Amino acid sequence: HGKCGHGNRILTAICKNNKGEEVSHILCSELPQPETMVCEVPCAMDCVVNDWSEWSSCSHSCSSKNAEGKQSRTKSILALPGEGGKPCPPHRALQEYRLCNDHICTQLYWETSPWGPCSEDTLVTALNATISWNGEATCGVGMQTRKVFCVKNNFGQVTNKRCPDSLRPETVRPCLLPCKKDCVVTPFSEWTHCSTTCQHDNATAIKQFRYRIIIQNAANGGQDCPDTLYEERECEDIPVCPVYRWKTHKWSHCVLVPDSVRQGILGINEACGRGLQSRAVVCLSDNNHAADVTECMKWTEPMPSLVQECLIPCKDDCTFTPWSKFTACSSDCESTKSRRRSLTGRSRKRDKCQNTVVYPQVETEACPCEMFITQPHGNWSDCIIAEGKTELQLGTRFQGETKQCGEGVRLRAIACYDKTGKLVEPSYCSSSGYIEESCVIPCPFDCKLSDWSSWATCSSSCGTGMKIRSKWLKEKPYNGGRPCPTLDLKNQVYEAVPCYTECNQYSWVVEPWSPCKINSEQNSLHCGDGIQTRKIRCVNTAEDGEGETVPITLCDQSEIPNELQKCNLYCPNECVMSDWGQWSQCPQVCDPSIMQTRTRHVLRSPLNTRSCPKDSQMQPCVLNQNCFQYQYNL
Repeated sequence: HGKCGHGNRILTAICKNNKGEEVSHILCSELPQPETMVCEVPCAMDCVVNDWSEWSSCSHSCSSKNAEGKQSRTKSILALPGEGGKPCPPHRALQEYRLCNDHICTQLYWETSPWGPCSEDTLVTALNATISWNGEATCGVGMQTRKVFCVKNNFGQVTNKRCPDSLRPETVRPCLLPCKKDCVVTPFSEWTHCSTTCQHDNATAIKQFRYRIIIQNAANGGQDCPDTLYEERECEDIPVCPVYRWKTHKWSHCVLVPDSVRQGILGINEACGRGLQSRAVVCLSDNNHAADVTECMKWTEPMPSLVQECLIPCKDDCTFTPWSKFTACSSDCESTKSRRRSLTGRSRKRDKCQNTVVYPQVETEACPCEMFITQPHGNWSDCIIAEGKTELQLGTRFQGETKQCGEGVRLRAIACYDKTGKLVEPSYCSSSGYIEESCVIPCPFDCKLSDWSSWATCSSSCGTGMKIRSKWLKEKPYNGGRPCPTLDLKNQVYEAVPCYTECNQYSWVVEPWSPCKINSEQNSLHCGDGIQTRKIRCVNTAEDGEGETVPITLCDQSEIPNELQKCNLYCPNECVMSDWGQWSQCPQVCDPSIMQTRTRHVLRSPLNTRSCPKDSQMQPCVLNQNCFQYQYNL
């Protein structure tokens, strides 16, 4: 209220509940007595100095013959005095020093190994019923141990007697014993059905199988899962298909085209030219008895040809030896076979007979290959869940009925054709006479993410940085499954934590800011906006370094402190304000209609009626700007 000079400040206590709301002091158990402190409010023409800064960090971690730890704190001049006002204190009065870390430097210290696994302990068996510790169900309390050893700097492990016993770390601590979980598997499914069709002698044995599924894997030393989850066996009592074969007789003599048809053809007076010859083909059973032709048609390859073309050469024709037998075929369907013939008699001297394009002497053809073509017929069946594969999902039971879902198969009939396009027994294409493909009756599947990746290296090779690990999307949710967390463009979710990398035992040390320097050439009053400077240096913080100054290139360049900053020195008779205080807290549920405030107070009032700037500021609580919400994700 315009008063200045020396006075007292009164500190009173108020009673608040656990929500931070002020309540009646009667509700608090004991109300502290008010405290008083001496204070001074500068008058309009007085010099204004701020409060002491925090003590700086200690210059050394310990004391030795050559160095001792020191801390400093400073005050700064905020406003110059006017005529007749209280002057500013001398420069030396704006700085204070004190000793710190005066204990003698030691070369010996304790080191520990990592904690061992949690194991049962006979001393705590009485507690080992299923209990709840910090809300987590466990199967008792166990003990963890670790090794402790004494280490000498730049030397290594020494006897434990040399380290102070009062600083010896703990070697034993209690821990939670996780409950054992045995492996749980379903019963074996029914054996799959064996085919009812017959089996050829040289065919692969038909097998049937059954399986079971792991419902819960073993954990924490529980009984392991069985090795056998899948069994198969050969089908019994499969009938053998009957055996039939074709038998061919010799070809008849070549029968020429009738004379009436051959009128005008070269060599008409000769019995020569193209004709036909035939042969008999019969069907035999496996004991060489004659059988009905339809049996061979059903159980063996197509009937051999009954008729073929033949040639009786004329006297002017080129004559050849009979074709040789074809060379043998390999088992490969891509292979070929060939046969040869030679010119005979006068034909060997005729030029026209030497033309191998017109009269080839070598024939090559593809080897026969048993190839069958499958053609689907009809529509696909519904998706069939095999017995034993029903998945019982939580939340799928409606009015006592179980909803079947999961993997199954659907079937479709096939027609089987040989390479001539003739319809044959479907078993040549498929032993079942149908094709099948996997299908799925969707269950409500939750979003599935991978396990956490390993932590990436720290983003900073020196000082504070961030390290991240990630999960990536394995399966999207569908049919009402639980949704995924927010994913990035690569379908990943990240977790980031701060990390720190030792900067080779070097760190920055800053000296106090200089007084605010005003440009005197442009300002005769020596007040207003100015510049402050300070010295920075890089020091060795290792025990044997004793804080010595080293080249600044050894310190973390990303954390280099500022050496220059703007400042303001208030002029005489100008209103002097304190720095802004902290912003008030926004509520947990961000509400833009609720305002956040911060305040400052007048350190020196002006002499005339000029007003001081505002002593409070307000801003709305905007989500993710100055207000943040937190919630548990389960």
